[in-house]
Amino acid sequence: MRHLFLINPVAGKGIRPTETAEEIQQLMKNRPDSYEIRVTEYKGHAEELTRRAAEESGEPLRVYAFGGDGSLNEVVNGGAGYDHVAVTVLPRGSGNDFLKLFTTGGERFRYLHNLIDGKTAPFDLIECNGRLAMNIASVGLDARVGVGMTQFKHLPLVSGSMAYVLSLVANVVRGIGQHYQVELDGQRMEGDYTLLAVCNGRWYGGGFCPVPDAMPDDGLLDFVLVKQVSRMKVAQLVSQYAQGRGRHYPGLIRMSRGHRLTVTCEEEMIAQLDGEELRGNSLSFALSAKKINFLYPDGTGWTPVPM
Repeated sequence: MRHLFLINPVAGKGIRPTETAEEIQQLMKNRPDSYEIRVTEYKGHAEELTRRAAEESGEPLRVYAFGGDGSLNEVVNGGAGYDHVAVTVLPRGSGNDFLKLFTTGGERFRYLHNLIDGKTAPFDLIECNGRLAMNIASVGLDARVGVGMTQFKHLPLVSGSMAYVLSLVANVVRGIGQHYQVELDGQRMEGDYTLLAVCNGRWYGGGFCPVPDAMPDDGLLDFVLVKQVSRMKVAQLVSQYAQGRGRHYPGLIRMSRGHRLTVTCEEEMIAQLDGEELRGNSLSFALSAKKINFLYPDGTGWTPVPM
């Protein structure tokens, strides 16, 4: 067994790489497994390191991202499709929304000793224009808000949910919706939409849970299509959407499960994939043929609980 520990020094409010490396060395000193510790130096570095290790390793490889959802997204893109690779995350970011999927034992992810001998499960992935996401992807107001969070979340005393609200207010002022050509599993639904979300996980935006019963390993994606509403109604609608109550508004919010959503627009669109920005005039979100082996502590689970 080989272990690769990737430390993102700029995740959240900052990680102390030296102290983290010492923690890893102390835990690994009496184990026969080989391991490597790397501090990431730039955006995309964790993906590069994970892919290189996956290609070079002739034995099972476990990759541990010390960071947030962005760090996890990078190791997922680097390790997806390799049967001998498993990835995980130790929550050191500002949001760590994917781990909220774990309804029991989620706090165990914070401690490395719980993960070294953890279990693995193959999780589904969202593919969009060649990039992969494990949690939630979206386009429209919500994507603009998610991408815009970065300018707020590093401010003192600003939590993940507060950063989302600040970005939401700023983007509502700019405009509520756009006109899209939408095709959902072969059904065309052209119209004006506020946002379109594709979910494999449940939580994002620091506290938004549009699909409380989404499962990361059921071979299906959950789609949420929110029609355009007025500025007077958007706050109420977003609140209900965030609490997973979209099914109570069938005239405004369409929820379904399937495999592919294609969106085109005359204007360039902003999409977010696990918080990472993607732009284009045509975006195709689909259940990827690749899986990712996700490493989780013994005693955790992701069975949905009523909200």
